[in-house]
Amino acid sequence: MDGILGRVVATVLGLLALVGIAYASYNGFQNHKASVVATNITQIITNARGGFSQGNNGYTNFTTANVPALITGGMFPTDMVRGTALVDTWGNTVTLASANNGSQGVITFGGGNAQTAKQCVSAALSLKDYVTLVVGTTTFTQTTLPDQATAGAACSATATFTLTFQ
Repeated sequence: MDGILGRVVATVLGLLALVGIAYASYNGFQNHKASVVATNITQIITNARGGFSQGNNGYTNFTTANVPALITGGMFPTDMVRGTALVDTWGNTVTLASANNGSQGVITFGGGNAQTAKQCVSAALSLKDYVTLVVGTTTFTQTTLPDQATAGAACSATATFTLTFQ
């Protein structure tokens, strides 16, 4: 009887360990998505600065209409390209625009699909070097950077990000 009880307890403990590993893996994957979003957006900003800031037009041609040509030019991380369109890691459409007479670029992403509020917070905290970052309806700047509390208040599973850079 003790042998049977011991095997049952060992089996239950083994199953609990597997559940714990699965949960840890899931959380790691979720945090990874936010990290990939931040890395991809940072890469776009770096490439846009190199490709547009020296030209006479500034960021005037940094628009969604020019995405196919920008894809050909290697502007975007390959995991964001879907045919002739851009998507973020969560599966949302990414749009581009210029602002302030072409002196600034604007990237809009997020807004739902597989995005979670926790990932939104992680992405908001990871993004740097912008003029403004609008998360939902909250605007962050270099003098009012997000922290855990302010990002948590701004974020939701459907919050859209609008990042303006120079």
